[in-house]
Parts: sequence; structure tokens; C-alpha cells
Amino acid sequence: MSTLTMPLPAGTVTFEILDQLQEHAPISWGGLTAPTGELHSPLRGDAWPDYSVFPDRTSTDQVVVLRRWADGGRGSDVVRLDRRTIGDALNHLQVAGPVCRFAIGHDIDPFDGDGSRDLPVLSVWTGPVVDAVDVPASKPGPDLRGRVRFRDRLSDRTNVLDEHPGLVAWEKLVLEQTASLEEWVLRSGPRVADDLQVHEHASELGTLDDVLTWAEQWLHTAYDSPYPMAVSSFVVSSRGAGQPMTVRVW
Repeated sequence: MSTLTMPLPAGTVTFEILDQLQEHAPISWGGLTAPTGELHSPLRGDAWPDYSVFPDRTSTDQVVVLRRWADGGRGSDVVRLDRRTIGDALNHLQVAGPVCRFAIGHDIDPFDGDGSRDLPVLSVWTGPVVDAVDVPASKPGPDLRGRVRFRDRLSDRTNVLDEHPGLVAWEKLVLEQTASLEEWVLRSGPRVADDLQVHEHASELGTLDDVLTWAEQWLHTAYDSPYPMAVSSFVVSSRGAGQPMTVRVW
């Protein structure tokens, strides 16, 4: 018989006591809940967080906030909190952009020279977020400047066409919406082997959810897998509201 573990309010959880909590203990904040000890994994297709928050080793009331930019660059700030809790850190980041997801785990101290020390870390993803089912695929759509959610998976936030289409290289499929907005063209990514190339067309796709679902049936070909595969990572790009979209899928 299992017992139900009630989530701990993030405002009561300090960085210092994280190691003392039961494994996978849930922590809640602002209607969101995350288990401890489950850090994001880019290898599983998780989108990179916007912020990584570490306790400052030189002070008891400060945290170091690492920010990741769309081009892969990083910046850091030292922030003083009234209380060094998970909740206070999330409240601070909520001001810069709506927090849509967080994760709590351990990572290598980014300021430790030999990489031998790990610290508690709070990973934070911010929005705005639009669900793929709410993005039309055959008529003018919204201005995509945040993240897209597909089956509870968040896209990377690089939703503009530039030299850095995503933080994970070598997409397996590229889907481009034609200028008329009524048709989509699916082709293999630039590094897919010649014998695994695909090139398909589709119309009458109602939403971006339909587009990503359609793309899934070709993923196993691009990966040379005998089994069906699901979208694990994706980026949606557009030059603005009502403009054709490009979707890159891994």
C-alpha cells in the first residue's frame, strides 16, 4: 500500500535542506509541482532551461543565477534573497518572465575549477507558452516568441529564424510551411544519411499538434529504427504573426 506524499511549499524549502528530503519529494509553487532529484536531461530531449540557480558558497543569503541565451551564450548574476528558499528564487525569476516549469536536482558547480564539486540546483523554464493545439497550421497564426507545448513537452525557446535554430544540433526532420500557409513540406535534416532521406508533403493539417503528429511517422526512418518513435525535442520558428513556420524535430 503506497502513501500519498503531500507537496512541500517551495517557500519552506531552503537549498540547504534539499539533501535531507525524501527522494523525489514533491515541491509545489504557483500551481506547479516538481519532484526533487530529477534534473532535466538534454539527452532525453528536454529543452534547455532559461535559468539555473545555485546557492552562493560565499554567502548564506545569496544565489548565483546562470542565464542561457538562445545562441548558447551564458551570463550570471548574484542575487540576494530575503530567504534562500526555492520559493524565493522562483518569485524572483517570475518577475522577469512567467515561470512555466521548474526542476530540482544537483549539478556540477559551474565555478569549481576541477568540476569535482556538485551543488543543489534549481532549473527554471519561462514562457510565454502556447499549446500546439492552439496554433493553426493552415491559416495565419500567432507571434511565436516563447515556447510551444506538445504533449507536455516544451520546445526550445529559439522561436525566430536566425543562425541558431536550436540548442541541440543536427535535427532529424525539418518541416516548412509554404507561403500560402496551406501546405507543409517535410524533409530530412542536413546530416541524415542519403539512404535515410525522406521528402513528403501534407495539407489540411489543422493545428501545429497535427503537424508534429504527422512528423512522428517519419522519425523512425530518419533514425534508421525499426520501431515507431515519438518527438523528443523540437523548435518552432517564425518571422512573426501570420508568417510561415519552420519546425525542426529530433
